[in-house]
Amino acid sequence: MYLTSANAIAETGEIVNIDGSGNRVAATLYNHERVVFVAGINKLAEDYASAVFRARNIAAPLNTRRLGLKTPCAVGKEIKCYNCSSKDRICCGVATLLWPMRSVKTTEVVLVGEELGY
Repeated sequence: MYLTSANAIAETGEIVNIDGSGNRVAATLYNHERVVFVAGINKLAEDYASAVFRARNIAAPLNTRRLGLKTPCAVGKEIKCYNCSSKDRICCGVATLLWPMRSVKTTEVVLVGEELGY
């Protein structure tokens, strides 16, 4: 089993994650019998475009700040993606789960009725 969260979950069903090295998003797509996403209500977005926007412009910058990295989104006044080319960039890959992967026997989403994480 792989237990993880999401950067955003669209009300239309898509699960969006951004990753710097790919290890976290790869694990949601392949090689686990069961994948469980646990997310707070703050991760919900109205549609796919809003979910991608949330992942890039809220979750990634806040995680970059939490990690103390030196990217424009971490040190800038505005919390937003600057689409930088920093070596510390953590938004290198975006994975969108449109439907449970055939290689994963069970995919579950657990929504917690409070705000959790970024």
